[in-house]
Amino acid sequence: MALGQFVRATFTQQLRVSRRIGVAADLNGVGNKLLWTIANSPILVFGLFGHVTTLIGAGLCVPRLAFTPTGGGAQTFLCAAAASIAADAVNTLYTWTGLLAGLLTPGVGIGHLDLTGAEAGFTSPLTFTPGLIQLTGAVDALAGVVDWYLAYVVCGLNATVTPGP
Repeated sequence: MALGQFVRATFTQQLRVSRRIGVAADLNGVGNKLLWTIANSPILVFGLFGHVTTLIGAGLCVPRLAFTPTGGGAQTFLCAAAASIAADAVNTLYTWTGLLAGLLTPGVGIGHLDLTGAEAGFTSPLTFTPGLIQLTGAVDALAGVVDWYLAYVVCGLNATVTPGP
């Protein structure tokens, strides 16, 4: 293996974190809001969480995360709908255990995943094919901004993870 190939292969195995900066429109309106686009090759996801940077307004906003694969596959909800996040304070963290039925759970100042029983998620990474990671909602928030973070390793040299607008 040439030195350049070795360096690329080594870099591929490094844990990366992508921040998708939130905007107020994310929590307003029903529908899918793009968080990340995964392209060219699968990735291994080790964590995904949100950080409230602007107070969430009233409105019983109930977000959840979804994935739509490239090529026309059906959308899969990554977690169950959260309890209402209305009035969640700045520095609330929304963590998710990695289980498809797990909740997007708020914690103020520190995020913690219960690694026991039914909530034992992210004990191994999740594999995502190329596609879209999205935020979906059923009820508008009146205000609020959440930044989202994705911790991952790419599986191929040409894989890209691009934050949404």
